[in-house]
Amino acid sequence: MYSSIIFKEWLKTRRVFFIALAVALLVAVYVILSTNSLIKEHGIISLWMSMLLKDVSLVDTVTYIPLAIGLALGIAQMVPEVTQKRLKLTLHLPFPQSRLVVMMLATGMIELLVIYMIQMGVILIYDATIFHAELVGRVFLTMLPWYLAGFIGYLFVTSVCLEGTWYMRILLSLVGLAVLLVMFLQPNTMAAYNYMIVTVIIFICLITIFSFGSIARFKEGHQD
Repeated sequence: MYSSIIFKEWLKTRRVFFIALAVALLVAVYVILSTNSLIKEHGIISLWMSMLLKDVSLVDTVTYIPLAIGLALGIAQMVPEVTQKRLKLTLHLPFPQSRLVVMMLATGMIELLVIYMIQMGVILIYDATIFHAELVGRVFLTMLPWYLAGFIGYLFVTSVCLEGTWYMRILLSLVGLAVLLVMFLQPNTMAAYNYMIVTVIIFICLITIFSFGSIARFKEGHQD
């Protein structure tokens, strides 16, 4: 049953997954080419000094890409469940409801993790060839909140799509928008969100409850 559920989710998301992966890789290549251009123009030492003393970020292009990917994957995964009336059938499978929701969310989260790790890996491996380990670590901390925002966006989209009532959809959308705005309030400087990363990770674990609540209300017949 586990493999069947995972395969069902994969069938819904595979096209978006590969498109998102291609976009992520193209952005990573663009970041690398831009960095190479800056090195040729200003020199590697000048670039190091700008990153250390002025908090110059070389990965600004990545900023909203993880969020866009998270939103797209969540929509691709959950919209068919609602528009094609699959959700009611899915909930009547001989499988515990809580495990079913976990499997659905876990499949999407793992797909996102794969895309994010590949994109981040390409950028950081390149950076490791030209920057000191401390600078590579700061680049990692600069990008990490953007990837966490991608997971947050995915979880809010899934909860909104699975929700059966319009007032709860609006409420969840407003809460999600507020949280994501907080994630992007700081200027794009090196490791700007370093102080709140642990809090954000804990929050991501907590907001999975929204999807469970949406499913429970749907099963109880709370629909417009």
